[in-house]
Amino acid sequence: MMRVALLFFLILSWKAEAQVTMEDFLLAAWQEPAIKSISDQDNFLNAKPYQLAPIQKLEFRTKSNQLDRTRQDYALRFTPANPWEVKRTNQYFKTYQEVLVLDKQRMLKESLLLRYNAIINWFYYDEIRNLKEEEKLATEKLLLILEAQRYSGFFDAKDYVDLKLTLVEKTIELEEARFNSDNQQNRIEILQGSVMMQPVDWVEKKVLTIASIEAVVDTLIGSASATGEIAYRQKKIDLANREWQLEKSNLNIGFVQPEYEQFRLDQNRRPWSISMGLIIPIFNPNKSDMTKRKLEAIEAQGDLIEAKDEQQTGQKWARTKIKSLVKRHHEIDSLASKLDINTLAQRLQVIKDSNPISLVRVQNNLIKIKATQARLKHEILLTYIEFLSYSEVLQAQPMVNYLSPDLSVIVR
Repeated sequence: MMRVALLFFLILSWKAEAQVTMEDFLLAAWQEPAIKSISDQDNFLNAKPYQLAPIQKLEFRTKSNQLDRTRQDYALRFTPANPWEVKRTNQYFKTYQEVLVLDKQRMLKESLLLRYNAIINWFYYDEIRNLKEEEKLATEKLLLILEAQRYSGFFDAKDYVDLKLTLVEKTIELEEARFNSDNQQNRIEILQGSVMMQPVDWVEKKVLTIASIEAVVDTLIGSASATGEIAYRQKKIDLANREWQLEKSNLNIGFVQPEYEQFRLDQNRRPWSISMGLIIPIFNPNKSDMTKRKLEAIEAQGDLIEAKDEQQTGQKWARTKIKSLVKRHHEIDSLASKLDINTLAQRLQVIKDSNPISLVRVQNNLIKIKATQARLKHEILLTYIEFLSYSEVLQAQPMVNYLSPDLSVIVR
């Protein structure tokens, strides 16, 4: 008996561990290959493998003086590194690392956006599936009522046939809704990177209210993050300018060459001598590469202006759309509240010879209203997440679950 109880406990524990929470699903965005690749690049550059040695080139030279085998000369030529090139190289890769950090934030935002949309779509498809099940049950209930009324004055053969066809339609719609729900479950598993041991059971009631969505949007409108798309585009301009400076300083500044001439010993002279050369860069051979970098800087400047316009326009568009959808959602809520099923049922009971099928039809209409509410809320949530994406807060640290009622912080 104890073994059975222990086995049952282990099964329950295994199921609990196998369930992926919404926060776990969002945190898994950090494990995206693109994000890990950027982290690996950043870690590699932390070791500063790009630092130039003080000596750029070392050459061993020899020559035969007057083609005499006994008069062989030897030399060692040092080409020192250009100090300006060393400085510009360090500046370039430091800026490159800063670009990597900002790019990782961009990739994280895109991954989180996909995951938020997957969660919202799952809520919607799950709710539609439940409503389609209600519709099918209500249609079956109507058929049962009509069959019971077969020998009464309420029976209508045409209505009966129509309901039979409607039941087929509702069955097909239910199967389609189940397919969409299961397909979204698969989509979540693909994003998670593993097959979940249990179906997703996130509860939509734990999502923040529409009033809270409006409050968040009104708070964030006009805000901008220091780690968002605009910051990334600005840093890309800096990187292009650094590369231009590096190309400009990528010049050979000269050489130092100690020489050994053995035949001078026979002349009681010192065999050592030294020669130096200084290259004067009157004409820069890297002008074509410098021009390319300048064009990249100009292009990056255009991307920055486009990113600023897109952020401002996107924020305003998303906010306006949310306000419009919320207004329509309130109107549908008002319509649903007026359609009080309990009160209507009591009134129909008072009416003599009332047909019970009328109440079921009203319930069907209420289901349609709920479906409209679900579609509106689905669109509101998708636009809300898109607004947060434009506002550059999805990837901000510490990470926040922007679907939770209290906007809880997600601990890594």
